[in-house]
Amino acid sequence: MSFEINEVTSLILQNSLKSATEEAEKSMVRLSHGKQVQAMENAANMMIAEGMESQRRGSRQAIENAQTGMNMLSTAESGLSGINDNLQRVRELAVQRENGTLSNADRSAIDSEIDALTEEIDRVAKSTSYGDQKLLDGSSGEVTLQVGPNSEAETNSVKIGDALSSVSSTDLGLDKTSPGFLSQIDNALDSINSKRSDIGAMSNRLESTIDSLYVQNENLTASQSRIIDVDVAEETSKLTQSQILQNSSASLLAQANQSPSIASLLL
Repeated sequence: MSFEINEVTSLILQNSLKSATEEAEKSMVRLSHGKQVQAMENAANMMIAEGMESQRRGSRQAIENAQTGMNMLSTAESGLSGINDNLQRVRELAVQRENGTLSNADRSAIDSEIDALTEEIDRVAKSTSYGDQKLLDGSSGEVTLQVGPNSEAETNSVKIGDALSSVSSTDLGLDKTSPGFLSQIDNALDSINSKRSDIGAMSNRLESTIDSLYVQNENLTASQSRIIDVDVAEETSKLTQSQILQNSSASLLAQANQSPSIASLLL
């Protein structure tokens, strides 16, 4: 029987201990922050995950944009509703004014109320706003909402400016001195109701867009989670395995380091 003194066994056990320690540390890091993918470990999956993160955060912001757009449209619709009520009252007064039983004083009183209601229509048209943006005086122009996470305008934006044109009494074509005043009021009512209809249709579209974005966001989150989120049960099992190997390697390394002292007893 031969007895040789060398460091091969010790080196093997040192490498085994080093490897087990590194794996245990990786498992503890993954469990501590809940992520299993780092660029140095899996660059491809990291790129995929970060691309999904951009889409997920973009779609979440798009949801907020669409909701803000709905709030803007709701504000505009409230103003149009008030103008519609005033126009209905103006029409009622215009019909009353045409009655031959009224005196000049009666018609003068009716004209005063018509003037007051017309001024109120102009005031609502000028004052209805969302933040600093006027909605019913024609100054808002073409309002475009970003309702998607990407830059392609055709599939990621919606225009709502068509429903936000001016609704002042002048733009509605109202002139109480005109023989066709009643027809002018009817045309103005048709215009207001058309705008309100457009706003309702656009609000429904935005609501559908929001529902679609929520589903998209959920799917992106689930897909991203499968790539980067750690499986706690699996990683805990790996950690336990690494710790067992770490302990056994350390114990065997201690025994291997005693071999030189055993050899000295033979001298």
